[in-house]
Amino acid sequence: MSRASSAVLAPSSERELSIDFARGTAMLFVFLAHFSQELWDGSRASGVPLLLLQIGMVASPTFVLVSGLTLAFVLGRSRPDTRPLARLRVLDRALFILFVAHAVLVFSDVLLAPYERAMRQVFITDLVALNLMLGLVLLPRTGRAGRLAVAVILYDLGWVIHFVWHPTRLGLAVAEEILTGPNSSHALEYGFPVLQWAAVFLVGTVLGDAFVSARTPEARHAWAIRLLRGGAGAAAAAVCLKAFLMIPEVHASVAARPELREFLSLFGKDPPSPIYLMFFGGIGACIIAVATLLSVDSWAPRLRAWVSVLGRNSLFAFLLQSAVFRDGIARVPLEGRPWLWPFAFVAATLFIWSGAWVWDRRGGNRWLTLGIGRLKATAGSIEARRP
Repeated sequence: MSRASSAVLAPSSERELSIDFARGTAMLFVFLAHFSQELWDGSRASGVPLLLLQIGMVASPTFVLVSGLTLAFVLGRSRPDTRPLARLRVLDRALFILFVAHAVLVFSDVLLAPYERAMRQVFITDLVALNLMLGLVLLPRTGRAGRLAVAVILYDLGWVIHFVWHPTRLGLAVAEEILTGPNSSHALEYGFPVLQWAAVFLVGTVLGDAFVSARTPEARHAWAIRLLRGGAGAAAAAVCLKAFLMIPEVHASVAARPELREFLSLFGKDPPSPIYLMFFGGIGACIIAVATLLSVDSWAPRLRAWVSVLGRNSLFAFLLQSAVFRDGIARVPLEGRPWLWPFAFVAATLFIWSGAWVWDRRGGNRWLTLGIGRLKATAGSIEARRP
């Protein structure tokens, strides 16, 4: 969720602005999804709230793809002599997200929420942190083909474990759901399956390698067009496959097999089904492509600047939106008052954006650290002064 490069690179170049814009766009979908969850009273969502929730599903694959792209961009752009420091700073940010950001989200998302929520949760920030650490291990040692192979292995392994392993002990059940997704034990309140989503992250690093290699505006324009076509093609293929599954005979056969029904669900996010990733991940790829095209061609500068504030400060914005939606909007009586929904959503979005803007002006991202890089630098300077 956080921009891995914020501690390494100043947010000034065209390529960095395109990444910020893509992540900021994904953040707006996060707002929409989390807002929609406060529009019903615990019963099954339907109507407009369900539609908003489904539209918001674009956020997760877009964030994970952009996170992988950003890591590859940061490491690929760094000079060989500065790369160890870049990796250390990424590790520092990942550990900060995993421990400090997780604690903040537990406080705002669980303890302060006006309704009961369990402590056992895996947030998307946890997933991003773990993926960053995985990427730090794999990127220096594998090429694009190798990472794609690892992605396929992790994705398939996640689904196999999800289908065949159903531990009853709480500790093992929690571990299984963290790795592969929720099952009948409901050991987690909510989670992002690590294995399947790591595969998406690794695909993002492959996109990032190609993004780094596109050194001229013309090359980036061509890269974005290819990505736009690929993303649109994947989304269209998902729609066609879903249409095929709606044929009465096929639908009845799939419905009779719960595992197959889960594996072929269009909205199956936990764990992410192939059709879900093709459709929403394809849209996410299109968002990245459009963000690149807008930046390369200098279109809609005010819109890009506005949205990029959220992307450049995405970790802070994500932590703030948790408090705004889970602790603030959740206390507003919105159920049954659809006329109030647009005003509430716009007000919440502007409030979060304003907070991100102030944070950006003060350079707040420099505080999102455990100080590992500074400790390393201090230790190195002390060592250098020794006779």
